[in-house]
Amino acid sequence: MPRAPRGSLSHRLIVERAIRLMDDEGLEAVTVRRLAQDLGVRPMALYTYFRGKDEILAALYDHLLAGLELPDSPDAGLDGVRRVMTGYFRLLTEHRALIKAGSGGEADLRLSEVIYMLLLGTGMDRRTAVGVAASLVRFTVGSAALYQERSAWDADADHWSKVRSSLRDLPADRYPIMRSFGDDLPEFTQQQAFEFGVDLILRAAQLP
Repeated sequence: MPRAPRGSLSHRLIVERAIRLMDDEGLEAVTVRRLAQDLGVRPMALYTYFRGKDEILAALYDHLLAGLELPDSPDAGLDGVRRVMTGYFRLLTEHRALIKAGSGGEADLRLSEVIYMLLLGTGMDRRTAVGVAASLVRFTVGSAALYQERSAWDADADHWSKVRSSLRDLPADRYPIMRSFGDDLPEFTQQQAFEFGVDLILRAAQLP
C-alpha cells in the first residue's frame, strides 16, 4: 500500500486505511502496529489521534454507518424504515467484517433515533416500536452474517436445481413435506430473502 506523505497523517486517513485493511484481511488485521506500518509512520504517531485499537474500530464503524442515507422526516413512515434497513444490510454485506466492529457510538444513536422517529410517527405505541426495531436490527445483522456464507448460491445458476434434486431423494416416509418441495421449491436470492423478512416484520407491526 502507498505510504502517507510526511505530515499528511490525519484522523480520516487512518480510518480510511483501517477500512481498507478490514475489507482486505479482516478485522483482526486492524491493529495500531499494522496501520502504522502501512501508513509509513511509527505506532506512536497514531496515538496522537486514537487511544488504541478499540477506538480506531469504533471510528471505523461510525464512519461507515454515517454514510447511510437516513430520512429526516417522520413522513417517510414504514417505507422509510424499509429503506434504512435495506441500506444497513447493504453496508454490512459490502463490509463483511463490520458486524464484529459495532461501537454503540454516535452513528448508532443517530440510526436508532431515525428508526424510532419513523416508527412512532406511524402512531405505533412505544413498546411495539421497541420490539419492531429490535426485531429488524437482529434480522438484518443475522441476514448479513448468513449472506457471507450463502452469497455463492446466487452466483451458481444450478444451485436451486441441485437443491430440488436433493429434496426429491429424501425418504418420503420421514420427510414428506420437504420431499414435496423437490418439485416446486420457490427460488430466493439472498437479497430477496432479506426483503421478504423485513416486509413480514413491518406488516406484522401493523396488525391490531
